[in-house]
This record gives sequence, structure tokens and C-alpha cells, in this order.
Amino acid sequence: MIRALVLVAVMSCSAERDRDAACADCSGVHPEGILDETSPDFHGVELARRNWDFATCATCHGADFRGGSSGVSCTNCHTDGPTACVTCHEDQSGAHAAHRVAEVACAECHVTPDRWDAPGHIVDDVPPAEVVFGARAALTPVAADREGPPRFADGTCQNVYCHGDALHAPGGTATEPGWTDAPATCGSCHGAPPPSHAQAACATCHPQAAPHIDGVTQIGSMPGCGGCHGDPPTSGAHRAHLEAPWGFSEPVPCATCHRVPSAIADAGHIDSPLPVEVTPALGWDGGTCTNAWCHGDARPRWTESGGAVCGTCHAIPPATTVHATATTLASCATCHPADFVDHVNGVVDVR
Repeated sequence: MIRALVLVAVMSCSAERDRDAACADCSGVHPEGILDETSPDFHGVELARRNWDFATCATCHGADFRGGSSGVSCTNCHTDGPTACVTCHEDQSGAHAAHRVAEVACAECHVTPDRWDAPGHIVDDVPPAEVVFGARAALTPVAADREGPPRFADGTCQNVYCHGDALHAPGGTATEPGWTDAPATCGSCHGAPPPSHAQAACATCHPQAAPHIDGVTQIGSMPGCGGCHGDPPTSGAHRAHLEAPWGFSEPVPCATCHRVPSAIADAGHIDSPLPVEVTPALGWDGGTCTNAWCHGDARPRWTESGGAVCGTCHAIPPATTVHATATTLASCATCHPADFVDHVNGVVDVR
């Protein structure tokens, strides 16, 4: 029932005036149920019966509804006035409350009039309010996924982007929710995770404070791969490889150890479960590379710390026929450039 609007104080009365007559003397003119929402004499019901003729109320309560000749102000209850939007639209029925919490604008589901007596609003219009979807419901990230225009039928939203009914392979459990259904949860509009994802750790790649149903999939805390993977990633020896802090090489590109996708949705990327795959040629056994030239005969564990030093990857001197047994660490520069950059690039630099 519309919570509307006007007459604020009950006048103790036993007889009601002619409802279609002007009010010249307001003492004892209202029935006892004028403020009772359950009564057929409730003032909101009476106004609806009169096709929202607020002029009748203004006769006694003043053009600004602040008392007039009656001395009773409608703003005692309706703070913003009886014709303000919030006076009628306090309605929390169905999913209104959930949409308000999600900060969904009224215009996303209804035509919003410029004023209360605009054509098609309430004057000469009967309930229920018409649903006319705005731009958000019609969003279509992939055109082929939309089966028709958004519509409200049989008490449910259909073909609307907001609830996942026009998403690519969403996997949601309630993509056509009823108006009186329970509020949406993670998994209602798209799967948790969606079918295209192998992981359910949403916050790893999607900023929690980002708009959720604005038509743009917010990915990462920053542009590029680092938005999800960190810049650089901090697990294990990632930082040592990507930053090369000991100067034995240039930073090692991601593609040296992993296949780098050209797009987020490439096969083998987000649709692949953890742990991430390492290039087979490196002989990754889950803890170390068993066939990586970069570490020579050494097999450092991924989670070890301390970094590489001379002698970690090859002996001093290396156990090869070209190195004399008397070669020492100090004499390396005799044959090899003192600058260690690109030391493990696969090319033995000799002066």
C-alpha cells in the first residue's frame, strides 16, 4: 500500500463531511481511520480514490501543506512534504531494499518523472508501477549471449545483465530472480567461480571496491599482469628472478618459465587450476628445476632464500677441461668480463 502523504493529526470526530465537498470547517470532518494504514479510510487510500487530488488537502492545510486554516502541518509526519518522492517511495516491499543497498538508481527499473503529477506517474494511472528497464539491464558484453530485450514478466527479471541472464557462460543459480526471492549472493548471477574460471579466489584478481555490475569487468589492482600476479609476485623465488638483485643476470622474463597468454581468457590461463604450469624443458618437480641450465648442476629449492653466489651454480673453478686447477675466483676476470650482467643467458662470455 502506498504510504502517502498528507493529513497528520486525527481530529476526534463522529461524522464525516461529504467527501466531494470543500472543507470550510475542519473540526470533526475526518473519520477515525484517517491515520490507520489498515483502514479503508486511511488518507492514502482516500487520496488514491480522489486520483491524487492534493488540492482538496491544500484547502485546509495550505498550499504548502504546512498548516493553512487547519493549523495542522502535513510536514509533522511527511518531513519533505506530501508530494515529495520519499513520502510515497518508502516502500521496502520485494527486492526494493536490496536494490537500494546496492545503490541501483530508480531509473534503472522505472521511468523517473520530473514531478509527482507528471503524465504516466500516479495521476490517472493504476498500480502496480510499470517496470521500464534502463541502460544497465540492457548491457551486453557479448552480443550473442543476449536472447532478447530485458523484460519484467510473471514477477521475474528476464534477459537482464544485472542478474547474469545476459552473461557469457555465467553458471549462476538465479539468473531470472523473482521479485520476492531472497537477495542475490555470490553464485546467484554467475558461478562461484564462473565456468571459465578454475579458481574461486575472487579478490586475487578483482578489486573488492570496484563497481560490480556496471558492465565493465574490473581486473587487477593495476594494469598488466602485475594486477593479479603482483609486481613482482612475492611467492618463492619470483622476486629473485624478476628483479635479479644479485646482478648475475638481467631480470628473467616470465615467459622463460611460464607460457604467457596474450589475453586473459586464453586457454590454459584462468581456466587452469593451480599450481601454475612450468615450461616442461626446465624439469620442474614441484620444488626445483631439475634440468635448468641457469643453475648448472645446483638444484636450489624454490622456497630457499639467500640468493645465488659464485660457486652456487658451478664449481670454482668449473669442472671443465678448459679451466686449470689453479684457477681461483680472483682470476675469473682474466678471461671473463667483470660485468656479470647476462651471466646466465646461455652464452659463455670470453674476452
